[in-house]
Amino acid sequence: MSSSGFNFGSGEVNITYPNGTKLIFPYSPPPWYVQYAPEIALTIFLASLGIAMYLSPKFRKAVIDLLRHLID
Repeated sequence: MSSSGFNFGSGEVNITYPNGTKLIFPYSPPPWYVQYAPEIALTIFLASLGIAMYLSPKFRKAVIDLLRHLID
C-alpha cells in the first residue's frame, strides 16, 4: 500500500458486462487508519482503563479484587 493514497500497481478496476458495456473504476487503497482500527480501539480502551486505575481508588481496588479472585 502506498502512503500517497494511489496504487501504482494495478491502477484501476475494469468491469465488462455481457452487453459490452465497460466500467472503469480508479482504485485507491483505504486510509491507514482503516487498516489499524482494531489496534487503535484497543489502545484507547487500555489507556482509559489505565487512567481509571490511576485516578480512582475504588476502581483500582475492584480490579485488584477481581484479579485475586481469578487467581484463586
